[in-house]
Amino acid sequence: MVDKGRLAGFVDAIIAVVMTIMLLEFHSPKSGLMSDFLKTNLVYLIAYLLSFIYVTTAWFNHQFMLHTVKIITRKMYIATVIWLLSLSLLPVLAAWTGQTMTLFQDFGTHSPKAPALLFMLMIFCWSFGFVNMGKVYMKDNPEETQQLIREMGVYRYLGGRFYRFLMVLSILMTYFYPPFVFIWTTGEMTYAAYRSHNHES
Repeated sequence: MVDKGRLAGFVDAIIAVVMTIMLLEFHSPKSGLMSDFLKTNLVYLIAYLLSFIYVTTAWFNHQFMLHTVKIITRKMYIATVIWLLSLSLLPVLAAWTGQTMTLFQDFGTHSPKAPALLFMLMIFCWSFGFVNMGKVYMKDNPEETQQLIREMGVYRYLGGRFYRFLMVLSILMTYFYPPFVFIWTTGEMTYAAYRSHNHES
């Protein structure tokens, strides 16, 4: 059986690596001008800031969920690893999206679709992984824990039918207008951060 503290440390290590890799994706210009740095990195800077909020919100909600559980089982460990798998794709997809998005040319209408769609797909894989992880955590723990997880604002939002409807709609919007991935991520992360005021256990 995995110790709860060790699992929390494992999650922290993965997230620390993800955030470090995201920082390394910035390109340093040869000149010392801030304008050159922004010209090279501005769109990726937007992707990075959104991803940073995404990762820290994910960490906060997982820490709360992990704090509520009494025991850690093998199934819980596997569910956590599956959730982390989607999160580990963030640096590559954020960099690819941020560095190929022609946001300041025709408002990004001619940006490549693949990076933005894969970034969106990664977000939804994370969402499904988080909901599945919550279900496994509840199944393997007593009613008190189940109730605390069930009342989590983010868990209820991601597990609802309305979210699935928004998922389909946002994929269609991103297909026709790739920069919509930034609009969606801004809205979702703002809402998720707002709904992350979980009850104390």
